[in-house]
Amino acid sequence: MNSVRHLEIIAALGKHRHFGKAAEALGISQPALTKGLHHIEETLGVRIFDRGGVVEPTVFGGIIIERAEAILGAFAELLREIELTKGVDTGRLFLSVGAYPAEISGQDAVGMLSRVHPSILCDFSVKDWPAVLDDVLNARCDLGFADITKACTHPELETSLVRKCQLFVVCRVGHPLAKLERVTLEDICEFPWAGVYIPNAALALLPKESKPFGIVDPVTGHGLPRVRVETISGVKHIVSHSDALSALPQVLLDRYERELNLKALPLALPWLTLNYGFIWRRGRSLSPAAKKYKAIVQQIEKQVDKGRPLA
Repeated sequence: MNSVRHLEIIAALGKHRHFGKAAEALGISQPALTKGLHHIEETLGVRIFDRGGVVEPTVFGGIIIERAEAILGAFAELLREIELTKGVDTGRLFLSVGAYPAEISGQDAVGMLSRVHPSILCDFSVKDWPAVLDDVLNARCDLGFADITKACTHPELETSLVRKCQLFVVCRVGHPLAKLERVTLEDICEFPWAGVYIPNAALALLPKESKPFGIVDPVTGHGLPRVRVETISGVKHIVSHSDALSALPQVLLDRYERELNLKALPLALPWLTLNYGFIWRRGRSLSPAAKKYKAIVQQIEKQVDKGRPLA
């Protein structure tokens, strides 16, 4: 075994326990993977995997697999440090972003970053906040930009607050609740909610029996709206064409209430807030591209609060 690729082959087989799936994960053919494994075993003079129906690591394979993740992770960090040194105009930027920050400033910031630094290769994914945290913790992204409520207390994460504000329950202008002078929590539970997730702070206050607003996921314990949508762009169109309800901050309500005939309901819910910012691994240096992205987001957020168009 004399290359990182050999270690990747053993790690993939250890994870998938199947030659075809391991080859697919590595982006190579199964014969190439088999040939590579034979070469490794001949070089080391030991059998690494038993192939008796089920692919199982031998005692020697177990030793390698136990150390493979740390070695491959260290090598990936080495390559990343080299990319960091090159500067902002090179390399790849992985961003994992929540729905609200994506809509308010995250997407526009990517466009502005690309305009100034067109050589950057950027992967931009919009996800719910648990998925963003998972991406950051497992080094699948360079920077998270999402709800930081849970991340703030995580020992392995660092955060930087960007926006904290109230959310307002919204509906289309012709919605049955739009005619009421006073709306209650019980009223809005009688209609489907559309969005990414239901805030954890709301779960204790919501009815335990089945209602149209949504459900509690029995596996994760997270609240799921009846209409689960990954983007705010999707939310606003669904709400404007149905009796579904959702929640928007004032900055987005100002954008969409006239365009899509949306209306905020007369209902104050103190627990319904937006609290998002940047999330990254503690002790992990941000790349120049990630730092530049953060700066552009902050610039856009200030312009949004002042009601100015983007530069």
